[in-house]
Amino acid sequence: MVGNRVAATLIFAAGVLMASFFAAAPAIAGTWKHEVDKNDGDVLVYTEDGKQKFYIGCGRGFALHVKYPGTAKKDGEAEIALSTSKGRMTFIGWFENPEVFKGTDFAQTYLGYDRLDPGVFGKKWNALKARLLNMLDSGGPITVSAGSHSYKLPPIDAGAWHQGLEKCEN
Repeated sequence: MVGNRVAATLIFAAGVLMASFFAAAPAIAGTWKHEVDKNDGDVLVYTEDGKQKFYIGCGRGFALHVKYPGTAKKDGEAEIALSTSKGRMTFIGWFENPEVFKGTDFAQTYLGYDRLDPGVFGKKWNALKARLLNMLDSGGPITVSAGSHSYKLPPIDAGAWHQGLEKCEN
């Protein structure tokens, strides 16, 4: 009888451990990474299942690449919104081939400015960049939406990413 209780306790403990593992598995499906690339400057990337779902880079230029929610087109203009508990911002860009940028299929550069605009990296542009970075640095999930489609990214946990992208200048 004691042996049956021990066996039952061990089976129960193993079940609890397995349930804990499978409950935690979705939370570790993807990873945030901040790095400094000699060509691209500061880069923040979220990768899931070997594909990039989110990329923001500031160095030679400024680029935002995101996995489009819903069905993406092959080309043409596109619009997405990013939102957190600190706010919401809409971005107008274009569809890109997901093979070109390792999984993302929405792109926007220079926060909607033309790359030759003298305002890029100026006072107003930097205020817009700061608004985006502060919003993303909410400590909570990030919702990516377009029309009736959306998905969530986990909170950013990539070290000093904010400071690196904040100080970025061309």
